Amino acid sequence: MKIFAGICNSQTQVPARYFWSILGLHCPHCVVYYRSGHVWDVIRNNRIINSFLKSDCDVLAKMDIDQEFPANYFEKLVPLLDHYDVVGPLIFDRWQINNFMPLMFEKVDENLKPLEAMDISGLTGVVKVPYAHTNLLYKREVLEAIPPPWYEAYATEDGLDRKNHVDFTFLDKIHKAGYEIHIDTTTIVGHQAEEIYVYSNSKTEAG
Repeated sequence: MKIFAGICNSQTQVPARYFWSILGLHCPHCVVYYRSGHVWDVIRNNRIINSFLKSDCDVLAKMDIDQEFPANYFEKLVPLLDHYDVVGPLIFDRWQINNFMPLMFEKVDENLKPLEAMDISGLTGVVKVPYAHTNLLYKREVLEAIPPPWYEAYATEDGLDRKNHVDFTFLDKIHKAGYEIHIDTTTIVGHQAEEIYVYSNSKTEAG
């Protein structure tokens, strides 16, 4: 199996906790790292999927540089692909500190995502969820089943704000293609509230 790790962030600097967690990842499979750069997240995400589908990789593992990954991230999640087509970690969002909150704010239709459906308290192991943060592992067939553009964002009627988060639109397409979304509640990935940088790809001159 060959894994395409698609990293989506526009920052020119890499946080220390992400940097060291990536270096510490264990994986029995080949991992190809690709970083998509653009000011708009919709374009970055679509570039990742497009590049993945042009590669010879079997699985897309979508990641962000403002996250911190446990060393056994791939060791735990990759075997789950034998049973699930889309699976990922339990991601804690920076706005919610230690609460599970998919990026689903400003929904197109509140009824599409009842809040109680996102309550995973008391659940253990691998569970099915209606929506999640899209930093998940996807089998190739899932993304091949969805025509581009994979990610889209809709503007409010006045054109001054987004009507839905791009994650909502993308995952809704996965549902419509006939696939389910699962998360492993024992694999936890946190978002970083503070930025601590150890590396910058900006050019500097030697003094």
